[in-house]
Amino acid sequence: MNYFEIKRVSNSDLTKLKYHLMGMEYRYSQKAYSFGTVLHEMLLEPDTFQGVPENVDQKLAQRLLKGVLSDKMCKWYLKFSRKEEARFFTDAETGLPCKTKPDVLYRNHTILDFKTTSCRNYTEFVRRCQEYDYDRQAAFYLDSVGGKRFIFVGVQKVKPFGLFHFEATASPGFVEYGRHKYKFLLRKWKEKGLPNAWDTQLMSSFDIKANRQGVIG
Repeated sequence: MNYFEIKRVSNSDLTKLKYHLMGMEYRYSQKAYSFGTVLHEMLLEPDTFQGVPENVDQKLAQRLLKGVLSDKMCKWYLKFSRKEEARFFTDAETGLPCKTKPDVLYRNHTILDFKTTSCRNYTEFVRRCQEYDYDRQAAFYLDSVGGKRFIFVGVQKVKPFGLFHFEATASPGFVEYGRHKYKFLLRKWKEKGLPNAWDTQLMSSFDIKANRQGVIG
């Protein structure tokens, strides 16, 4: 079965719930999403990669791929780890069935997650990690495998096309606050009696009120 068809709560589902609770429409850049998806497929699923679509900058994608593969740390983990493997777990507090799909998982201990970024420097990238709820993702993914180490790899889409290695688990309070976020949203999910996966068409039938003061973000 396709990962996206499995009826379990994902981190992306929690993002949609957060926006819904805030009374906001969930939006994202289709262009950035498409580019990121292509680079992930080239990097993590080369055997099944179907080629770069016309709407994606092929030259840039190849350049970034080469940059990642030439990085010693990334190269080592990509060689010795499992990639794009779905993991399933049940949240102990709410009993909700959950799922994750780590980019790179080494011995249920270390997770690498690749993010394409337009950030110009490391400090800006770390700030974006906080703004985009990557702390919640890190905690959610680590807890799904019992992991101890989480590293975000920022892949610059702009000059000098470098890499940022942000070890989330080495940043005081980063993962802990992310765990607080995802636990809060799972409790809200449970309280509202939502189905075990986000379904936009069903949301209107549930009593979810906008509450900007009560949403962690």
